[in-house]
Amino acid sequence: MTDAVNSQIKDAVQTSTNWALGFAPLEDGTPSSATRVSAGGVIAYDKSAQAAAISVQDAADYQRNVLSISTTVQGKAMAMMLASSPTINEPALVAYAMALVSSFAAPIAAGLAAESVTKAFETFPRN
Repeated sequence: MTDAVNSQIKDAVQTSTNWALGFAPLEDGTPSSATRVSAGGVIAYDKSAQAAAISVQDAADYQRNVLSISTTVQGKAMAMMLASSPTINEPALVAYAMALVSSFAAPIAAGLAAESVTKAFETFPRN
C-alpha cells in the first residue's frame, strides 16, 4: 500500500479549487474587459441572502407570536371586566391596555427589524 496520491486527483482538486476561489486564468480569447466572479464570493452572498431571509422570517414569527399573546390577554381582560361588578376592575383594565399597546408595537418592531435586515443585505458587497 502506498501513501502517494494520484497526480490526476491532485490536479483535479487544484483546478477546481482555483476555479472556486477565482484564481484560474481566463481562457484564451476572453475579452480583457471580462470580470471574474469568485465562487467563494457568490457562496458568501448566497449565505448572507439566506441569513437575511431567515432574519425577516424570524421577525414575522415574533410579530405573529406577540399578536397571538396580546389577543389572548385582551380576551381574558375583557372577560374579567365583564364578569366583575359594575365598578372598574383596574387589573383587567391595565392588562387590556398593555395588550393593546403590545399589539400596536409588534408590527412596528417587526417592520423595523425587516427594514434593517433588508438595508444590511442591500449593502453587502457582491464582488
